[in-house]
Amino acid sequence: MFDYFLFGFIFLVLTSHIPNFTKYPLVFFFTQIIFLVGSEAMFIARTGTTPGKKFLGIHIVGKQTCIIPFQIALYRTFWAYVKGLWLGLPVIMFIPAWFSKRRYIKTGTTIWDEAAQTEIIMSPSNFFRRVMFVIVFILIMFLIGNYSLLQQAVQQAK
Repeated sequence: MFDYFLFGFIFLVLTSHIPNFTKYPLVFFFTQIIFLVGSEAMFIARTGTTPGKKFLGIHIVGKQTCIIPFQIALYRTFWAYVKGLWLGLPVIMFIPAWFSKRRYIKTGTTIWDEAAQTEIIMSPSNFFRRVMFVIVFILIMFLIGNYSLLQQAVQQAK
């Protein structure tokens, strides 16, 4: 979820300069989904991880190869977003995330990793890494929540 908040904030910054873009919520929502899914898939295809997964020592690899082609990464990410977060719908997105986490703990895989023939490789976690993850996550949430205020302050400074 860290990556969805991070990429969502980047999407917000990039689209904030498009006049009236947020006045069409369905266009905004579907454009954001394409951006989020595409961004994560690109990161996974190129590096095997995303910024949030890197913080936690998580890498995604193929069952046959270490490098995942973009098409498979896109397929995996799309289904993770649909089945694992219910398209990121507010509040209820935590329900499937909880069930997915339970399934991963029980079986060692997720529905979308099975479908895409990928595996999750986790390196040992340490306390410092988790603390930094929480600090950066809170910072991103603060930036998202106060983005309009920050934008107004920048405009007044000009």
